[in-house]
Amino acid sequence: AGLAAASALAQEGFQVTVFEAMEKPGGVLRYGIPEFRLPKQVLDDEIAEIEALGVTVRTNFFIGQTATLADLLQEGFVAVLLTTGAGIPKFMDIPGTQYGGVYYGEEFLMRLNGPKAQSWVKKEPPFFVGEKVAVIGSGNTALDCARAAQRLGRETTVFFRRTEEEMRVRQEERERAKEEGARLEPLVKPMAILPNQELFVEALKCTRMDFADETGSGQWQLIPVENSEFLVQADTVIIAIGHRPNTLLKRGHPDLELEADGRIRVDPQTFQTSLPGVFACGNAVTNAGPLVEAMGAGKRAARSIAGYLR
Repeated sequence: AGLAAASALAQEGFQVTVFEAMEKPGGVLRYGIPEFRLPKQVLDDEIAEIEALGVTVRTNFFIGQTATLADLLQEGFVAVLLTTGAGIPKFMDIPGTQYGGVYYGEEFLMRLNGPKAQSWVKKEPPFFVGEKVAVIGSGNTALDCARAAQRLGRETTVFFRRTEEEMRVRQEERERAKEEGARLEPLVKPMAILPNQELFVEALKCTRMDFADETGSGQWQLIPVENSEFLVQADTVIIAIGHRPNTLLKRGHPDLELEADGRIRVDPQTFQTSLPGVFACGNAVTNAGPLVEAMGAGKRAARSIAGYLR
């Protein structure tokens, strides 16, 4: 969203600076999507085109910590667009998430895509990944994690509560994951993560799920199958059940209004927040959604900012 807005505003003749928290621009495109889905060279080429329009990119700049919104406005910026995304993982309420070898989906992918990603030797990442990987989730992040683990030579299984047809991914994504060796285990609910003596993951306790009409009303619901609990041997568990906006910005900016779920509250027509001259769009406003929707929101927000400044 931020890069799309920057490009659109630069083409309208405005001076634009992108403030990026990480050491390279691109956000989730660089750090949250595996190389096999989005080659970094393609991303670098796209960003180079945006910079060629006159956009300045300042990296290692964490808004609210490096500087506040008020600081930027005092520096002479006449409008600020917040496109901080939805990168905070949703936590899972089961015992054992604190043990070694447990990662969240976004965390796992960021570790793979981080600064040390190019220094691997013999396919060994710069952090612990066991030989048997259990991924919990049914969305794109879960499949990205599974495919990435498979490419590290690990034995990977994806567990999720619903049927395979109800996964929040396109059918071709499911087929690619299976072609690469990942196993899909639908209608399974994880119950607990069990440790070994060193407090690292040793197994995942699960139960089978099935549809039932318990009340006889015709309302079929997923319920645990009685006496169906089983253990899965695993030394790494990746929890990828979704993510939400980061609310850290609120700490230094108490007047910034948020929705109950942490999304930044904006005027749906103008993208303006509760702070004068401050706009927001993308997943920070809509919660986690497709890339193309975030890009579209960035372009619409740019039009609104241009109108506001004129």
